[in-house]
Amino acid sequence: MTENNKASESTSLSGKMFLYEKPELLTPKDHGTMGFKPAKRPFEFVKGVRAIPLTMVEFGSAMRHYPIIFTNLETPMPLAIVGLLDDVNLFVDEQGQWDEFCYVPTYLRCHPFTFAKEAGGQLAIVLDRNAASVSEEPDFPFFVDNEPSEHTNALMQLCADYERERLRTVEFGAKLAELGLLATMRASHTSGAEAGEQPLADYIAIDAAKLDELPADTIYELHKAGFLSATYLHLYSLENWRHLMARRVSKGHAG
Repeated sequence: MTENNKASESTSLSGKMFLYEKPELLTPKDHGTMGFKPAKRPFEFVKGVRAIPLTMVEFGSAMRHYPIIFTNLETPMPLAIVGLLDDVNLFVDEQGQWDEFCYVPTYLRCHPFTFAKEAGGQLAIVLDRNAASVSEEPDFPFFVDNEPSEHTNALMQLCADYERERLRTVEFGAKLAELGLLATMRASHTSGAEAGEQPLADYIAIDAAKLDELPADTIYELHKAGFLSATYLHLYSLENWRHLMARRVSKGHAG
């Protein structure tokens, strides 16, 4: 995810935001007649996505369904892996619905809203004007009497909660990098007796051996910061590589 730092006079934003096709600063002037209309295919926009941003607080829910990995070794941020080998999200069905039995990451639930930093450092709410749930004939308007509606306020609060947890997750990633706990790893599977082990993905994760070697005072420091449980939830989530492959095969994709 790339944060945008400056808005133009037309309220469009420079730079890119992951999954946001046409990000604009939300204002009554530009969006006063617009609002939410439930999309018939609400997750169609992520059907070709293999990884979704996560915050640390989501690990307990996400680890039940997805491998959780990190973006890089230097400034690591967690991702939930939702696809393998090709750009197919294995949790979105042909009707554009997310698997009802699996956790939906907050980053997706915030859409079509998100936060961006303006030039002065202030956070501003951003709307993806091209989102399927945004309509000129809304069921739930963005504004009522030039003030955010109840539905808008609820989604803005979700975005605020996400941003707070995102910043805490940045601290978590920085600590992992500082301690040198991350390493590049490979997920593989057996596709047949003749083919043997085949690679699924190279990824960045916590090295359990390095974690075990940490001194007791550092482990306690991680615990006090609320980071220790997240490290173990992340490690448990890596069992989901084989479940993800099984899901891929069950959907008719080549093994």
